[in-house]
Amino acid sequence: MIETPCQWKVVRADLEPSRGSEQAGVRPVIIVSSDSVNEVLSVVTVLPLTSRKPHRTVYPTEALLPAEIAGQPNESIVMAHQIRALSKERLSHEYGALEDEQVRESVRQAMRFHLDLVEMVSSEVAESPPAE
Repeated sequence: MIETPCQWKVVRADLEPSRGSEQAGVRPVIIVSSDSVNEVLSVVTVLPLTSRKPHRTVYPTEALLPAEIAGQPNESIVMAHQIRALSKERLSHEYGALEDEQVRESVRQAMRFHLDLVEMVSSEVAESPPAE
């Protein structure tokens, strides 16, 4: 188990047992839950990573992580459609942390797309009826 599971760290996680099309095995994941939540709960919310194969399309529910940007050895794909909560006991080796704000935003955008958390634009807010 790693000592301090912080948001945006890339760590090794044991995803077994898995079912159906869930990501499986021991693999890198990126922690996306907030530090304030991570300090209190015994679980963290993560997105699994997979190595990018040549010519592999990156879909809207995914984000590209260039090799070594967060300590992971290979160019990787963050899979927001595989989001899950894991016990901190499943976490082991720390690869590094994702510091690049532009890449962080691409991960956030993949999560927003997958979870249908589209931000309202200011014109939609202006046209909304007042709350009662």
